[in-house]
This record gives sequence, C-alpha cells and structure tokens, in this order.
Amino acid sequence: MKHTPPEIDGLIVTLNKMGYMNTEPEFYNEAFIEFSAQSPAPCLEIGTAYGRTAIAALKKGAKIIANDLSKDHLDILWQNTPEDLRANLTLIPGAFPEALSIEDNTIGAVLSSRVLNFVEPDTLPYAIEKIYNCLKPGGKFFFLAGSPFMHNFFRFLPEYWENKAKNAPWPGLLKNIPAYVPERAEDLPYFINLLDIETVSLLVNNRGFIIEKIGYSGATSLHPDDMRLDGREHVGVIAVKP
Repeated sequence: MKHTPPEIDGLIVTLNKMGYMNTEPEFYNEAFIEFSAQSPAPCLEIGTAYGRTAIAALKKGAKIIANDLSKDHLDILWQNTPEDLRANLTLIPGAFPEALSIEDNTIGAVLSSRVLNFVEPDTLPYAIEKIYNCLKPGGKFFFLAGSPFMHNFFRFLPEYWENKAKNAPWPGLLKNIPAYVPERAEDLPYFINLLDIETVSLLVNNRGFIIEKIGYSGATSLHPDDMRLDGREHVGVIAVKP
C-alpha cells in the first residue's frame, strides 16, 4: 500500500499527533547530512518522519539507520528512497529511547530534530546517555528542538520565565498543550518540553559530550507566521563524543 503524506502551511504534518516535519533545509540537519556522508560507520536519525534528511544523506553516500515511532512514516521513506540506495538504509520502527537497541560505539553520527521535546523529562537524561553510548569516539550528536520562544507558545512564556526564576529543572515543560495552543492541539501530543540553551547545555555536558556549537536557530520561511517570533524558535547543538 502506498502512503502519501499530507501538507499544511508549507510543512509536512506527521501523523498521529506527532507534530511536523519541515521540508526546508536547516543548519543542524544539513550539518548532519555533510558529516554522515564522510562517516565510514552507519549514522542514525531519530524521528526521521518521511525521511527528507535521511534521503539527502543517502544520496551523498551515507549509511543511514532511520528510526521513527510510526511504521507508516518509514514505509513512505522506503518508497521515496531510490532503489539503488536502499541497501544503505535500515529502518527501525518504535519509540525512542525504549524501543531502539543499538550496540555501543558503533554509530558515526546521530541526528534528533524536533523529537526530544516529546520525551518525558524523567527519561530525557537516559535518552542522551543512550545516544552517547551508541556513538563511536569522535562521533557527533546533531540536535534541534523547539524552544520556549516559538510564537505559538506565547501564552506559556510568562510561566516559563517564572520557572526560570525558580530554577526549575525543566522550565519549559508545558503539560497541557490544548490549554495554551488550542489552534494546533490536534497536531501535537498533550505535553511538550520546550528547551532553552541552558537546559540543553546541561544535558549534553553532564553526559560527557564536548559542545562544538550551540545556539538558537530561527524558524524557516516555510514555518507558518504563528510559529515565528524573533529568531530563537529552536535551540540546536553539535556535540562530540571524546
């Protein structure tokens, strides 16, 4: 059966309340594509959705392990992958981190783009540890996540700043998306953990990564107007396993 992804506002909408996949290139995704193409080891994309980044990396010569919660998403990725590249593509359906089992020190690079926002906060340090363990020494972790400065979460910003003032461990944890973003609640899970630079820096440093680059990243021109604020809509990091 052939699956066809829908489109909305210039974005591909992932299914089953799992958010969105952007079809426009972004810095951290593009950096993963370039690095994975030079890696002799297979590289992992967590939450690949319909596989725009995975296919681009395959076309540059990378070996890709694609993980996604939805088997339907992976079926679309397989259908859209040129037949001569499929030998370099491995599909692993299931929820990260629980369902993903990969041997330690075997992966050249890992990309997680807009996925770890939806991992329960208590599980997030374990997820980072799992990523660290599977990477080979010298391997890189490419990470992009939604920040509290996405405009569609503007109703939550006062609570975020209050949490920051209280030194809450997860200041961007929003437990009831429909109450804050009713207009997009049907596309998203019930909660989201919006991450800022300080939180991400602690997560990766505490596990032993060396940060190569970290910063805020603006929403692209394909994002709807209600998602764009001031260029801090996402937080990204490139971190190296020593």
